[in-house]
Amino acid sequence: MDSQPNISRFAACLQVFRLTLRRQFFSRQTIVIGVLLFLALAITIVWAVPKPWNPEPRTGEQLAEQILSPLFMGFLLPLISLGYASSTISGERTGQTLVYLLSTSIPRPQIYLSQFSAVLLLTMGITLGCLGTLCVTVGMDGVAVLREFAPVVTLATVCYVALFLLFSAWLRRATFLALAYALMIETLTANIPGVVKRITVSFYANSWLYDDSPLDLAPNANLPPYEPVSGGIAVAVLLAASIGFLALGMWLFSRKEYE
Repeated sequence: MDSQPNISRFAACLQVFRLTLRRQFFSRQTIVIGVLLFLALAITIVWAVPKPWNPEPRTGEQLAEQILSPLFMGFLLPLISLGYASSTISGERTGQTLVYLLSTSIPRPQIYLSQFSAVLLLTMGITLGCLGTLCVTVGMDGVAVLREFAPVVTLATVCYVALFLLFSAWLRRATFLALAYALMIETLTANIPGVVKRITVSFYANSWLYDDSPLDLAPNANLPPYEPVSGGIAVAVLLAASIGFLALGMWLFSRKEYE
């Protein structure tokens, strides 16, 4: 007797998933992100081409240390995540379509989960695709680099999307807060000594990479002491933060009165 309502609700959630995925993909964010990815690829190709004063081919370790860690992990990954996640619910509010979505019979937590799943799928595809494209610029050495970075990028993307979607459920202009967080907190605190940097997602992602990595990655010696945590602790914190951000976002979305 209850199977028909459950099937109907699943179909409605699937429709929300499809609409969110399509709306986010065919948006201005995709154009901006596409330009950033093109520039990152161009920079990497120019970097990888042997120079007359340095004819030796670039190695996977050099790619990880000089391109992926500072450019991709420190800049592109949070920007791609915030570009889609922070505009999901806030975009619905600005376009005055959120009220119609909330007037349906779908429970709010399921709406939030459907939108989270759509944004996560889109963001994950772009970030991992960009990572793979950058890695192939150094040939077969890039395969080992991709194998090391892919799990870290996957979990960091989940955490970023959960955090920025929480911002989107909280504020109408969530993109500005997310951008300020990405540029001011994630980027600048990496150079601050002490434990302040431990409030960032990038700290735990980098700690995971530094822990027993065959690529011999290590913090920049010219910066203040980084003091990374172990890989196990980094994974546990990223998982706990992802679940916490998602649960808090669902609760806020269920309780908040939207206009």
